[in-house]
Amino acid sequence: MNFELDTYDRKIVALLQTNARLSFSEIGRRIHLTSPAVAERVRRMEEAQVITGFTACINLRALGYIFEALINITVESHEALDTWANAHPEVLALHATTGSHCALLRVAVTAPEHLQSLISSLAPIGKTTTSIVLSTQFEDRPRVPGDQLPTALRLP
Repeated sequence: MNFELDTYDRKIVALLQTNARLSFSEIGRRIHLTSPAVAERVRRMEEAQVITGFTACINLRALGYIFEALINITVESHEALDTWANAHPEVLALHATTGSHCALLRVAVTAPEHLQSLISSLAPIGKTTTSIVLSTQFEDRPRVPGDQLPTALRLP
C-alpha cells in the first residue's frame, strides 16, 4: 500500500514517538485537529504499517540485567540461529548483516557468567565475536521520514 504522510500525519508520528500514551484529544489540541480526526489518521497509519505498534521503554537494569553485549556470529544455518534466539529471552534483537559476519545479536545479561554461558551455547551454531556495551548515547531515537533528511544525505 502506497501511503503519503501529510503535515498532520508527520506531527502525529512525531508526538507519538515522544510519548505513545498521549490521548487523541491531547494530540489534536497540540496540532489543531479534532480527536476523531486524529483517531482516523492513526488508524490509517496503522493500516498502512507506518505505525506498527505502541510499546513501553523498559529499564533493563531495573529488571536485573547488568549489561548488554553485541554478538557477531557467522552461521551455516540461519534457521538454527533463529531457533536459538527464540529460545533465549535475553536476546533483545537479531539482525541479519553483511560483512564478515552474517548476523548480530544484541543481548542483555545478568552477569559475566551469563554472557559466557550464552556464547558457549552458540558455539555449535557458529563462530562468534563479542563486544560488551559500555554506554549508549541514544537508543530508539525518533524516526524522521526519509524525505525530511538533509538533501546531502539522500541518494540522488
